Amino acid sequence: MAIAASLAITLSRFHFHPLTILSTFIYLSFLLFKNRFQLFLFCLITIVTYVVVFYLTEMENKSSLQEGDYIAALEIITIPKIDGNFLTGKIKNEEGEKLVFSYILDSKKEKQLYANLKPGDSCIFKGELQSPKLPTLPNAFNYKQYLHDHHIHWKFSVKEIERCYAKNGGVMNKLLNLRLFGLSVIENNFPATTVGVVQALIFGERNLLQEDIEKAYQELGIVHLLAISGLHVGLLVGGVYFLLLYFGVTHEKAKLFIIICLPIYMIVTGGAPSVIRASFMVILYFVLQLFKQKVSPLDVISFTFLCLLLINPYYLFQVGFQLSYVVSFGLLLSSKILHFFSSWLAKLTIVSLLAQVCAIPLLLYHFYEFSLISLPMNIIFVPFYSFIILPLAIISTVVVSLPFVGFIFVKLISSLLELSHQLVLFTSSIPFFTITTGKPSSVFLILYVVLLLLLFIIYERTNTVKKILWPISLILCLFMFQKFAQMINPYGQVLTIDVGQGDSIFIQQPHNNGTFLIDTGGKVSFPKEAWEESKRSYSIVKSVTVPYLKSIGVTKLNGLFLTHGDFDHIGEVLTLMEEIRIEQIIIPIGFNRGELEDRIIKAATKKGIGIKEVKDGDQLRYKDITFRVIAPKTLSESKNDDSLVLWTKMGGLSWLFTGDAEINSEQQLIKSYPALKVDVLKVGHHGSKGSTSELLLDIIKPSYAIVSAGLNNRYQHPHPEVVDKLLRRNIRILRTDLQGAILYQYKGKSGTFLKHPPYDEVKEMKK
Repeated sequence: MAIAASLAITLSRFHFHPLTILSTFIYLSFLLFKNRFQLFLFCLITIVTYVVVFYLTEMENKSSLQEGDYIAALEIITIPKIDGNFLTGKIKNEEGEKLVFSYILDSKKEKQLYANLKPGDSCIFKGELQSPKLPTLPNAFNYKQYLHDHHIHWKFSVKEIERCYAKNGGVMNKLLNLRLFGLSVIENNFPATTVGVVQALIFGERNLLQEDIEKAYQELGIVHLLAISGLHVGLLVGGVYFLLLYFGVTHEKAKLFIIICLPIYMIVTGGAPSVIRASFMVILYFVLQLFKQKVSPLDVISFTFLCLLLINPYYLFQVGFQLSYVVSFGLLLSSKILHFFSSWLAKLTIVSLLAQVCAIPLLLYHFYEFSLISLPMNIIFVPFYSFIILPLAIISTVVVSLPFVGFIFVKLISSLLELSHQLVLFTSSIPFFTITTGKPSSVFLILYVVLLLLLFIIYERTNTVKKILWPISLILCLFMFQKFAQMINPYGQVLTIDVGQGDSIFIQQPHNNGTFLIDTGGKVSFPKEAWEESKRSYSIVKSVTVPYLKSIGVTKLNGLFLTHGDFDHIGEVLTLMEEIRIEQIIIPIGFNRGELEDRIIKAATKKGIGIKEVKDGDQLRYKDITFRVIAPKTLSESKNDDSLVLWTKMGGLSWLFTGDAEINSEQQLIKSYPALKVDVLKVGHHGSKGSTSELLLDIIKPSYAIVSAGLNNRYQHPHPEVVDKLLRRNIRILRTDLQGAILYQYKGKSGTFLKHPPYDEVKEMKK
């Protein structure tokens, strides 16, 4: 029935897609084939029920507000977060509709004032309601859908906050304030290197985790240790239960006490899916024991699954919910395998292995990679965190205010975490431990699950390694096919990435015969005072570029072209070097004119990345593609006019990539290449008035013009005069600020332009 409910919600979410219909039909047919007619009827009723539940939920999940200016007295419903000069949180109006808000703090005094805001407080908020945007890159995180699944339809850009006052908070607000108090105690009494981990283990809050530590744990497949997992809940419940019995409380009263406390614990710890699942299972298990009923663990977990999806069918699409239940189901279904082993180390190894193989499809689908060293790291760190760090974190937090005793426990856990962090950082720095496969297809996921089930069934029945060699071989072949699928992919692409106000263009040749990036983008930041500095800096490469490259299985760039030294073009190069392998960096003559350029060259040299300096007339050949350098020819005082300009042919079209070249550079280019013709022009300098002259357009005669610019950018790019020049010549304009990433996908000499997202519509422009 749990499977049936999942199929029903998936059917509804994807509007009865043929693949979901086929999956449901096969499942129901299987039940009939097994002569399980009664179960077939139950599952059919379950499917109908959850389809109705989903559509009723969708009907209620609507907004009564409209985009534009908005002023209202709103109640804060989550713990507000302040990072640098940025205040964010969730609020609701009198009708109960929720909003996510953001507010830029004007002064240090204002930051101190709003640091005291807490759940239950109400203020007058003035600002603008904005519709969340769809992701502007293929395979990117869909924030709009995420908010929709949390019954939120608007981002509230707040301009003023006035007349804040504390209301008589209900039970929920009191529990959230208890959580806030606990987080504050930890933040004020633990070292910076320890705060994030202790908050994560006790309250499920990872906001203060150090970025490098969190990244290292994630790469090694042990980031789940930095959250409250089902194992943590089990250990905590077991510890409390034992203490209650030790102090003379009866079994029945101890169970009743835990049943009452667990819902409170779920709220105080942030309500993560793994916590809800584990807590709900414990509650149900204890209730059944109190009524002297015996039910299998598999039925218990299935019942909790059905109940949670009945309450909120959107849970099914949360990564944490999926991982928590898939791993738990996998461990329960394969529990017989554990009986074949006697030593605790062997059982720990098998449990870790089972958890890993069950989680791999979801890890690949959501994160596109998994760690080869995850299994040994889990064998080491799971007991270390479960039986040493977690108890120490709880004890340290409880006794932290006690003189001397609190200091000893804080010092002890800090020292142990420092050692573990060093080990994790060292291990994650070793290359080749992470396998990146790209986002798997639905066929891959189905085949993997089928082969995995077959593997478990055969092993349970035979308990011999020899019998399971063939399903293991098929699984390995499946992974090899997924890993090297790019080599048989006949399609190439040119993707103008939406990096805001900047430039970054990714090129991939068919059969993965070459991967290139022209510039990286970079968010220009202005000097800030210490109180304005963010604890977590935003990186375009980490948040946008690299996740996309991993989603298509790309882990190496054959060439990184840097057009010139402006930050909005090369500001992310140093970060990119740390995230992905680069074979060669190509720069124009006269590139090194500032501190950033100098740092890039030194860092590339240190990493052994080849650096090639080019000028007008040079040609760069990479297997099936040749880039002709047509500027700069001579140097000037302008970085923009000395931009690297490239001409090439791909997918039956000729392309001109201009960087920030302005009119002076264009005149020199026309003088050197009077017969130059171009199908696609990457408009110079984001469409500024000083670029894209009438003469250039009349000479090269492009059919398409791509403008890379930020939405509502301060420079008002592209300039209306440039847009008018293009329109008068019937040149089709493609803009990242309005249309998201611009993708040209081709096979041979024909291809298609796709906009992503088409914010409100899907259109294709075919050659």
